[in-house]
Amino acid sequence: MKKYLPLLLLFISMAFLLCCKGNKVKENIGRMRVINASYLSGGINIDMDYGTVYNTYVEYLNYSLFRDYIATKHKLQIRNISGAIFIDTAITIVENKDYTLFVYDSAGYILHKVIEENFITPVGSTCNVRFLHLSNNVNRVDVLDTANTLFFHSMKNGEYSPYTSFNSGTYKFIVNQAGTSNLIYASPPTTFQPGYFYTMYLKGNTGSVGIDSVGLFEVGLNGDY
Repeated sequence: MKKYLPLLLLFISMAFLLCCKGNKVKENIGRMRVINASYLSGGINIDMDYGTVYNTYVEYLNYSLFRDYIATKHKLQIRNISGAIFIDTAITIVENKDYTLFVYDSAGYILHKVIEENFITPVGSTCNVRFLHLSNNVNRVDVLDTANTLFFHSMKNGEYSPYTSFNSGTYKFIVNQAGTSNLIYASPPTTFQPGYFYTMYLKGNTGSVGIDSVGLFEVGLNGDY
């Protein structure tokens, strides 16, 4: 009997390892990306559970790709280009959910907003477009096209629309003071492709020139986001 004991122990060990291999712990994950619409920040980075996420800062009018996070509640800190933490909060990541963290300016302050995404695939030749008002000092706006089709109505700083179905093609958008024909911004031709998701936001300051002038900025994603 003793001579078979080593073989018996070996068999038990192998069976245990195979059992464990077939029952690996699966981490439940969600995803999040960052879009920086804050000129005042100079650039941002985030810490999740006190660990810095990105090797380089996400600069103004730039964005990160989606990144996986374990589905649970996390400590979230947002820091500016100088390394100073200006947001210290928490975020709950839910399994199989996608989120976008927006950082933007509002009346001279840097704020943030987390939006849960709703990626329902556009059908046919359509795409999905949403609008956010992230301009520092522009009042309520309407967004139209040159044919006076109203797409987004009376939006103020920090507000956002759900994704709206658009026919693919080229648009020239007009941003007016809400409820009036007072022009704030007229965009160059913008082409939307079928099957894409577009996040379009109002940026900048009235009276500014260069990169922080008032304008529209688009982030497009296809099925490979």
